[in-house]
Amino acid sequence: MSRIVMAGMPAAGHINPSVPLVRELVRQNVDVTYYATDEFRDSVERAGAEFRPYPAGTITSNDIAEATRAGSPVRVVTRILTTAESLLPFLLTDLRTLQPAAVAFDSNAIWGRMAAASLRLPMISFMTTMMVGGAELRSLTVREWAHFVRTAVPDLPGTLAARRRVVRRFGKQILPPRPAFPMRGDVTIFSIPRWLQPPDPRIDERCHFIGPTIDPDTRDRDLDAELAAHLDGPEPLVLVSLGTLHAGSDEFFRTCFHVLADLPVRVLLTVGSHTVPARLGRPPANTLVRASVPQLEVLRRTALFVTHGGMNSALEGLAHGVPLVVIPQQFEQLVIGQAVADNGAGVVLRHHLSNRPVPPGELRAAVEHALIDSSQRTSAKAVAETLGDGGGAPVGAEVIQSLLARSR
Repeated sequence: MSRIVMAGMPAAGHINPSVPLVRELVRQNVDVTYYATDEFRDSVERAGAEFRPYPAGTITSNDIAEATRAGSPVRVVTRILTTAESLLPFLLTDLRTLQPAAVAFDSNAIWGRMAAASLRLPMISFMTTMMVGGAELRSLTVREWAHFVRTAVPDLPGTLAARRRVVRRFGKQILPPRPAFPMRGDVTIFSIPRWLQPPDPRIDERCHFIGPTIDPDTRDRDLDAELAAHLDGPEPLVLVSLGTLHAGSDEFFRTCFHVLADLPVRVLLTVGSHTVPARLGRPPANTLVRASVPQLEVLRRTALFVTHGGMNSALEGLAHGVPLVVIPQQFEQLVIGQAVADNGAGVVLRHHLSNRPVPPGELRAAVEHALIDSSQRTSAKAVAETLGDGGGAPVGAEVIQSLLARSR
């Protein structure tokens, strides 16, 4: 039996897509040891892997979420590099005992790649997003660029200082080549469809697009009575969620109250754990507000998904044939939203990228159009029929098995 270790990034959007691949590897007699934080223990162990927690105080999903909400993507990189200072020695000690045949790592978990490079082990990158380059960056407007620069520049000194500390302590030779994130490996497994990846010279024969790996075991079918009754009403259901890492503003949620209140729909507004529902005021009669919901189960009954366009949310919506109104909170989500729109399965409202509120009239028009015009739903269903073309977790496991065979 071969053994690999997986260094995970403690965020649902990164861990959940990897679980079906881990389950398939275990089914194929690969011994998997998975490093993450305790909140993901059950998911990892249900997949049949050995779970090992990161030491307390190193990194949590709240750390990633807070860095995402509080600043630019540059601040997230600072947090990741700082984490590597403590997690790399921990991993190296464990791996010298475990002696795995290869190291798999989330494409942002730099401590996993550095450990593999230090021990000269084969590297498997698990990529939950696409590679983006200059062509995509040029799609930003002047106003969007200005907002990005205003938020990113103050965080740059912290990132550069963190990188210098890592280089001084561990050496430059085990760092990934620039641009470091997202990181590739000897093989890189993308859990996205190939059509979502823009042309990029970094994509080569080592990159494998297996398509979405949506885990049916994450479906929570035990709905409470209030939520079940709201979902089962006669009107079409509009799900509104800006994801687990991005905090929607009170202003945006109140706009949803205002513009959707008199539509013949049921609205399920997911506001996250950092928004106080009472602060929003009394919701309209057709609106239910929740901090979180079992999204896969809700999407089975959804007519329209108003989403930030995170990769997991976008693919889960499309997998259920649901058209999307994408309100990106960061650049990557704009690229995802534009690809969805290009396939006729949704529209993009990009105001938040330049720190502007979404105009109520535009939000209402986007929702009404998607509900009245059946073409977006038809396109979303057509996309859904293609999402299995990459072969999913079984193909991903075959890629890893081939790497292990070549490395013996």
